[in-house]
Amino acid sequence: MNIKITHRNAKVSDSIKDKIEAWLNNSQERYEVITSAHVILEKNDREELAEATIHIAGKDLFAKASAENLYAALDTLADKIDRQLDKIHQKHVNKKGVQKPATASEESDALDEDYDEEEMTIAQ
Repeated sequence: MNIKITHRNAKVSDSIKDKIEAWLNNSQERYEVITSAHVILEKNDREELAEATIHIAGKDLFAKASAENLYAALDTLADKIDRQLDKIHQKHVNKKGVQKPATASEESDALDEDYDEEEMTIAQ
């Protein structure tokens, strides 16, 4: 996975690089679809801005977050990207033709039907 980190107004500190790389490596381990990532950091007068473009097989994901603190902006950005990755992952897992797990109400209905059949055979 290629990771590119850019700061528009200053140099990127080692702790910020480590935080971004750890987040992206963790996401790569969970979803196994990330091919490259470009993270851009920017500091304005009042807030810190973080945006990311993540390239996966066939799609590009983009998210932007801002906060008073760069670490808070990165956490928000990570949540947004991870939600998008999870949504794509769930689409691949729950493909058409694959049985979905039964809900609790469906299981109780099936048990009620079996119980009614047993009562009928005992009554006869």
